[in-house]
Amino acid sequence: MTIILKEEEVNEILNYHQAYNYLKEAFIALDNKTAVNYKRVRTSLGGATLSYQSGGINGYLGFKSFIRGNFISLLFSNTGELLLIAESDRMSQIRTASLAVLASDYLKGEYSSVGIIGLGKQGLAQVEAFYNLKSIDINVYSRTAARINQSIEILKNKGINVKVMPSYKELCSNSDVIVTITSSKDPFLKLDYIKKGSHINLMGSNLAERVEAFPEVIKAASIIAVEDIEQANEEAGDLILADKMKMLDKSKLVLFSNIITRKIQRYNKDDITIFKSVGIGLEDVSMLKFIFEEAKKRGLGKEMELRGVWSQGLVKK
Repeated sequence: MTIILKEEEVNEILNYHQAYNYLKEAFIALDNKTAVNYKRVRTSLGGATLSYQSGGINGYLGFKSFIRGNFISLLFSNTGELLLIAESDRMSQIRTASLAVLASDYLKGEYSSVGIIGLGKQGLAQVEAFYNLKSIDINVYSRTAARINQSIEILKNKGINVKVMPSYKELCSNSDVIVTITSSKDPFLKLDYIKKGSHINLMGSNLAERVEAFPEVIKAASIIAVEDIEQANEEAGDLILADKMKMLDKSKLVLFSNIITRKIQRYNKDDITIFKSVGIGLEDVSMLKFIFEEAKKRGLGKEMELRGVWSQGLVKK
């Protein structure tokens, strides 16, 4: 039987602690070659783009697809059984935010403050993740006063207090870790904003034409961790622009899985490090695996028999 889960049920099952741990397991498995990831495929027509990203881990294969903000995921067993169909917008928020905390922990280590630039639904999830997983100061910035006021109200209702910064520069100078989670097409993060020893999570862009950090920021980093090097070279606008400007040293590009397994790590506390995320299918499948197994335990979701096989015999003329 196939389980169908709505967003509310996914949100009931999945929390930031679980997402953090399952993401870590997924990247360890990827490093050990017991998990796989396949780069995103995009199909565009009439101004709309359908994106598809897939991966596999521990006997499960699956994918997430999305178009115009509509996120749907499917999970299969390696025998071909369709196990789960899930609405997955909230899942994406939780896994992306937990991923930023994971990257900060492994690339920065100890830190007492984070600055989050961008307060859309993904930015709010970033605040929630750092609040739930770390006991640190949370600084935020958005260019839009209305967005700031709305976000502060939402966070206060959840018991989360943040400090609003008046500028990008002020946020960066008061934060050990910086997270950019915007849809900006033009770079705004400048090197002279960033203090020594900072770690930066560039989380907003997975399109070549979208950039959050100026090329000199990329050039200054000692480590640039990415989930998948081929996918990053095709989709990470920050890296693509820096490469065009001859400011990307590709020897600094390392797999995030090597960071998680400690094969590569920061050696100088004054180094600037970057995690450039574009989002990969394996991250989604690692969440779907847990969500499916937990839904089965709790008896959540609607069960339907969806076999994908015509089994009523030959059609007679």
